[in-house]
Amino acid sequence: MDPTLMAGLKAVSLLKSVYDAARLQEQLATIQRTLRQLGDQIDEVLAIDVNAAFRHLTVASEATSGGVRQTELMLARGSFERMTLRPTKDAALPRSLGLTDEEVAAIGHAGNYSYFLLNDESRLALREAYRCTERFPALGVQLFPVEMFSKDYREAGKSMSARATRRSRAHVAHEDAVIKHKSKRAGYYREMAWKVPLAGAVFVGGLAAGVFAPSLAAQAGVRAAGILAGTGDHGITDIPDRPKLDLGTAALDPAEEVELMRQASSESAAHLRELTMQP
Repeated sequence: MDPTLMAGLKAVSLLKSVYDAARLQEQLATIQRTLRQLGDQIDEVLAIDVNAAFRHLTVASEATSGGVRQTELMLARGSFERMTLRPTKDAALPRSLGLTDEEVAAIGHAGNYSYFLLNDESRLALREAYRCTERFPALGVQLFPVEMFSKDYREAGKSMSARATRRSRAHVAHEDAVIKHKSKRAGYYREMAWKVPLAGAVFVGGLAAGVFAPSLAAQAGVRAAGILAGTGDHGITDIPDRPKLDLGTAALDPAEEVELMRQASSESAAHLRELTMQP
């Protein structure tokens, strides 16, 4: 067996002994946080299904009755398995907004991972973890033990999340700046609506007076320029510039992030094939 695969199986086997309600809630929170940071929207119906399925697992982990535990596990398993079967031909079923069918299926595999851990099935749990990472590497590398992989891909996942978070915040800040810009620009044009005619009247009046006293024409020009430049809050050349969207920089280059996620997906697929072939 591949050394990385052996290390992953060992890590999962150790984890199953301490996998409790708190761990389940931590996994659900990681899924939600990763989706939020990546900017992926999850529709309300799917969010309810995911929360309900993890609640079934939580109840199963705390149940003292074997019958209750079995029922709750079956309910959770059914929900997660339906997610893994996306896409569907049934147009009546809601699609997740912002998530691809592959990513929705990956969330189902992440749930199956927890289901098998609660059933002391380390090998099956590891298989589901690799299926999740193959289909949605940015989620899998944050969710599962780093020992499952030949390298630590978490930096790329965190960089993608940080980039998405920064992009979201930048868009919010930009929208706020655009609103303020529109207000300033409107104020500028309101001021120019009275300032330009006033300056024009002063200048024209000065020219008329200059017929009799040439110095008055020069003074009128100075006064008109002073009105345009210094009267009120805006000079005539002080047109507010439209704010620019600044997305900043990320720890990793986007192409590097994509390549690392491709490697994580490819490696997961290879490990999955090996697990499937072995008895």
